[in-house]
Amino acid sequence: MRKKKQRNRPTAYLIAETAPEETRTQTVHVRASSVRARKAARARARIAMCAVVFVSIFSALALRMGFIAFGGIDAPARLASAQRADAPRPEIVDRNGSMLAADLPMIALEVWGRDVWDAGETAAALARVLPNIDALALTHRLAAGQYVEVSADLSPAERQAVFDLGLPGVRFASRTRRFYPQADLAAHVIGHEEAGRGGVMGLEKVVSDGLIAPQTDGPVRATIDIRVQQILEEELAAGIARFDAKAAWGGIIDVETGAVIALASLPDFDPNAPGAAEADFRRNRAVYDRYELGSAFKAFTAAAALDAGIAKETSTYDARGTYKVADRRISDFHGENRVLSLSEVVQHSSNIGIVQIAEEMGVETQKKYLEKLGMFDALPITLAEKRAPELPRKWGPVEAATVSYGHGISVTPLHLLAAYAAVVNGGVWRAPVFAEGAPQKSTQVFSPRTSAVMRRILRRVISDGTASYAEAPGYFPIGKTATADKPTAGGYSRNTRISSFVGAVPGFAPRYAVLISYDEPKPAEGTYGYATAGWNAAPTFASVLTRAAPLLGLSPVTEEEALAAFVSGEMEGVREARADLEEQL
Repeated sequence: MRKKKQRNRPTAYLIAETAPEETRTQTVHVRASSVRARKAARARARIAMCAVVFVSIFSALALRMGFIAFGGIDAPARLASAQRADAPRPEIVDRNGSMLAADLPMIALEVWGRDVWDAGETAAALARVLPNIDALALTHRLAAGQYVEVSADLSPAERQAVFDLGLPGVRFASRTRRFYPQADLAAHVIGHEEAGRGGVMGLEKVVSDGLIAPQTDGPVRATIDIRVQQILEEELAAGIARFDAKAAWGGIIDVETGAVIALASLPDFDPNAPGAAEADFRRNRAVYDRYELGSAFKAFTAAAALDAGIAKETSTYDARGTYKVADRRISDFHGENRVLSLSEVVQHSSNIGIVQIAEEMGVETQKKYLEKLGMFDALPITLAEKRAPELPRKWGPVEAATVSYGHGISVTPLHLLAAYAAVVNGGVWRAPVFAEGAPQKSTQVFSPRTSAVMRRILRRVISDGTASYAEAPGYFPIGKTATADKPTAGGYSRNTRISSFVGAVPGFAPRYAVLISYDEPKPAEGTYGYATAGWNAAPTFASVLTRAAPLLGLSPVTEEEALAAFVSGEMEGVREARADLEEQL
């Protein structure tokens, strides 16, 4: 027989506390409810809680939108942001006091839509004295009661004209704008700001982050000399045009202090309007980009071998034919095809000779000296755009060979310039600095005697080697050419290269090191089909040096004076080395 379905029946629950037997005769309150009723009650409670949360969230959003659109109690939120961005920052000047960045006072024009009497009349009147105003769009916004910044920078004449209108709701507000009077000159070093963020690159970011502050209440003093900077940029720009290069960069550094006198990366941008330039133009190639910079590394390899006592200036190396390293064959671009001394290996930029020197030195010694020269880490500089070199994944015989002549290791141009300064300044590596008061690290890498020998070797690169076009009469510069094929998938391109010249002046007692580089230069008239560094970077170096030398306090000397200084420099190195040896004994 089919059972009859039972319905849910109410269940009684006792809600009074249990009482002693003598009081159980008192009234007991009983409430009855069904399971369905209890579930419905819990659902209604959850819905009510969700409703409260959603109402709170949307009320907050509506309030925020109201502040943005109509002004709120005191001022729009964007005004508060603008006021924070307008917080006063110190001026930035170059080493001679020329202005590089400063806060410029301005008068802005604001209109509060909720205070105007007639939106159309107000908009039309302002459009008559400020022709760039869209009267129709302004009318709509004012009619909606919105706050509008009509102009961020009024001229005195415009301010007077608006004042004479006597319009209600129209106000003048004091503002500041960061101004860069040198425009695109030294743009990558100075940097620029963004609204609400302050400085975002270069010295501007350093100042905003509080990493450098004025010594007193005065300006932040940069190390660059804007006059020398202009010469460097003009010569690089002329070289880009002549050699149809993709880009160029260069720098000048004080070898005794590490102060960066000039640093350029072209193409560049105007920090007054950074958004108008392509993002690629705002990249500081000299500090951020990493390149295989080629034969300039031969100076580091030779100096390390001399300093470690592995080779002498007169040590010889067979540079005939090719040289085998593991499964690779090393050759010279324009080989001498003869036995070369160490000095001649550098002078004629022999890959075969420098590889043999590196083999005698060994991997660990090679790595030790390169690490001391700052080639293993990002430079300890204040600029945020710094980046660490890219080292070989493994460092075996083939990698040691290619690194010896600047392939297989990618460094920033500033790494190269700082390391070269250590080769020629008596052997001390110093971190580059961009402003007075910036922290600096230094370390002794080579002995003074090694540095003196290298100065004489590097002089021969110009007088009798690959860089004759780097000569600057009277200044006796020293240096090294470097032409590196650019790496591509599976090897190196034979049609694209980076050509560089890194040198120092005066060669017998260096005060400044100079780097010139071109990215993908082409042969030009008078280069006989060549696009190597001796034909483009070297002559640009000479042009920069000739123009900048008087500004750097350098005077030409005679050949006899230069020769005597070269010799005395080496003798001083010998005396210091002998004194060190006697002290050890």
